[in-house]
Amino acid sequence: MLISDEAQGPILIGGDYGMQISVDGGRTWQQTDNGSAPALTAAPFGSEIMISRGTTMQVYGYALTSPAAAAVPWPFSGVVTQLAGTARRNRLWALGGKGEAALRLRYSNDGGVYWWTMPAIGLCRQPRNFAVSAAKAPRPERLWVACGRDGLFVSNDLGVNFERVDGISRALTVAAARSKSGHVVVTMPQVVVTKNGGSTWYLSGIDASAVAIDPRNPDLVFAAGLGGRLYASLDGGRSF
Repeated sequence: MLISDEAQGPILIGGDYGMQISVDGGRTWQQTDNGSAPALTAAPFGSEIMISRGTTMQVYGYALTSPAAAAVPWPFSGVVTQLAGTARRNRLWALGGKGEAALRLRYSNDGGVYWWTMPAIGLCRQPRNFAVSAAKAPRPERLWVACGRDGLFVSNDLGVNFERVDGISRALTVAAARSKSGHVVVTMPQVVVTKNGGSTWYLSGIDASAVAIDPRNPDLVFAAGLGGRLYASLDGGRSF
């Protein structure tokens, strides 16, 4: 799940069935690609959104309604299952490879033209989901990784080193505010939220399979409930 930086804030949900978007806060949904190709993961960068179709990538404009650029192969082998990025820069992270044993974390600072393999020292073996939080000078953006039963991990150096975050025993998905440093929401599947970078966590009272934080207003958080419902929070994820 991802919320675009475009003024109307379209919401994107993808999966094996393709990609669906909503431009009215989740009230109605439309399929943008006829379900012809999976939409495994998405990430913002610059003024665009990158979608992984598995072994290929496709770039959309922020509004998500205009035709996308033609899908092109990744410049490395394998399937990309996770993406994360920051719209304020051209930074992107991709997790992919041929099979779980060959997963690699890659980083690009030019919108995906060139990619570098990152050491990812200390990261779990099977990452499930990525999120990038706002930078706080002098540090760069923080990369948060949900690692299932291994918990939640974070990198302060663009993916070179990772450390486990205390207080989270299970992390299925993660979202981070791009306009407020330290604001992170995790599904365990119980939704928990921190506004101080993980020092303190609060239970929201609902279970969810995915979460997204509005890039302009960190108080607006959406959660995809386990029963197929979409929930909204106006207090940063503490209640829905």
